[in-house]
This record gives sequence, C-alpha cells and structure tokens, in this order.
Amino acid sequence: TGDLHGTEFLHPTPQSKVALRGNVASASSPCGTLGAAVGAAVAATATATAVRRRCRKSSAAVAARPSTAFVGVSAPEAVAPRVSEFLRGARMAMCAGAPLPEGRKLRVAVIGGGPGGACCAETLAKGGIETYLIERKLDNCKPCGGAIPLCMLDEFDLPTDIVDRKVRKMTMISPTNKEVQIGQTLKDDEFIGMVRREVMDSYLRERAAESGCHLINGLFMSMTSPEQKDEPYVLTYNDFGDDEGNARKGVKKTLEVDVVIGADGANSRVAKEIKAGDYEYAIAFQERMRIPEEKMDYYKERAEMYVGEDVSPDFYAWVFP
Repeated sequence: TGDLHGTEFLHPTPQSKVALRGNVASASSPCGTLGAAVGAAVAATATATAVRRRCRKSSAAVAARPSTAFVGVSAPEAVAPRVSEFLRGARMAMCAGAPLPEGRKLRVAVIGGGPGGACCAETLAKGGIETYLIERKLDNCKPCGGAIPLCMLDEFDLPTDIVDRKVRKMTMISPTNKEVQIGQTLKDDEFIGMVRREVMDSYLRERAAESGCHLINGLFMSMTSPEQKDEPYVLTYNDFGDDEGNARKGVKKTLEVDVVIGADGANSRVAKEIKAGDYEYAIAFQERMRIPEEKMDYYKERAEMYVGEDVSPDFYAWVFP
C-alpha cells in the first residue's frame, strides 16, 4: 500500500483480488486481454476502494478555530499496517464479458480524475485500450498540502513548471513545542515540490487525453451490472460538458464498458455500487491565505509541520508555502 495525497491505494500483491464476471479471481490469474488491462490499471494505482478513518469531533473544532496559525489539518491514523486487513480480498475493479468481438477494443471506464485515476487512464490509453476518464470537477482545488517528493517529477515525468515553490527547509514542532530543523543535508539541486492540485491534476488528465483517453467532465451516478457474460456494464452519468444541458445539472447519459475502475476517493460511488464495504476515513481542513511579503520571507523555502493535540488531536497540521 502507498499513500497518495491522503488516499490509500492498493498495489498488486499476492493478496490483491479483482472481480471477473462477479467472481473473485487472483490478480495473477490468466485472463487474456481483460486481465492485462486490469493488471495495468491496478498498477497505475487506481482502485475502487479508499481507506479513511473517522475524525473525532474535537479535530473539527480545533481546525475551525480562526485564531490557529496553520493552513491545514489532517487526521489519518497510522493506517498502513491495517490496510491489508481492510482490503485483503477486496474487489478493486469490476470486469465483464465473454471474449471480445473481433476487431473491437477493450472498453474501460475510470471514475475519478485525480492523480491515481489520471495516471491509470493514461497507462490504459497508451496500451491501446478504449479508455474513458470521468471527472466531475476539472478545476477541483482539493484540500491537500500539495507537497511532492523530488523523485515524483522523474517517476511521473512531470515538468518542473507545475511546481510553484521549491522547499528546502522543514520545521517540525513537537507536542511540547520543541522545534526540529530538517533539510541541512539536502544537496543544492534537491527540494520538496509544492504544487496546487488543480494544476497538477489537470496536467495529468490532459496528458491522458493526449494519449487517446476520452476525458468526460461528468458526475458518475450509477452502474448496471451485466446479467449475461456477453453484456457490458452500463454507466449512468451527468455530462457537464454538453452544451445542450444545464451547466449545473448536466445531461444524463449512459456509457457501455467492459471494465470499471473506481478512483473516486474516500466517498467512492463505485465502491458503493459494488458493495465494497464500509471504510474508515479522516477529515482534512485547509485554507489558502495571503500574508505580507515581510512575513513570507520566512516561508519562501520553508514548510512547517505541527504534531500535537493543541493543533490536531489525531495527527498533524501543516503550513506549506
């Protein structure tokens, strides 16, 4: 398991399972083109499940105080060791169908256009699969610190111009208000990148579209599962990009596909459709603020992390420039 901006994604392991025609089969089971597609999609870190935990009421109360001098609060429990317990045997993708008709490509719908969904869609499209990426809000400013490691730029082939600021110093503040300075060992060309999610996510989605993915600005509403092996999944969604519809409500449309991949976050509608179970979650609060230049000098290359119950009872808070 790995954490990507607060969302726990499941990577392929011997315990990973995918659903084929409603039955659970090992991710390594031979199933031709369909299995290869699902394997590629899972490897791209998009799944139909996300793990969160409930945040205590005190977290919300503390985060809402106008006098607190932090930008964001996140309250994920140390969930990594527990993820396999929650997700072992979970269905990550819904797949349908008998062998494909001659000359027709496999059709895959990825629901959710965040980093996981966008990278998944790009991988599938590059592999020659007919791919649809459905994202409800193309300018979504998701509550997220926006910090990415330097290695992510190379791994995901990201241009440096999507990085707003290069942080080279980190101040960690303990529950007893002791400060620890981090970053003295960084080389001159090393940094932590600060990005805005609406910028990075948009870039990844557009790149998927350039690779041949059909990008749909719409809201996934429901899914009808096939009753026969030669039937597709039928998705119902509201298309916000259709000029004939109301920009707020969109136009109701349907889409037939062979595979459905849910990358739609903690409140995943895909997870609900396939009855993936109840999941714990964390709540994050974030605010962007502009401060005077003389105060901003301190934060030009510095981020802060606060750990303690006076700020966030469950985990930490952050100030990222």
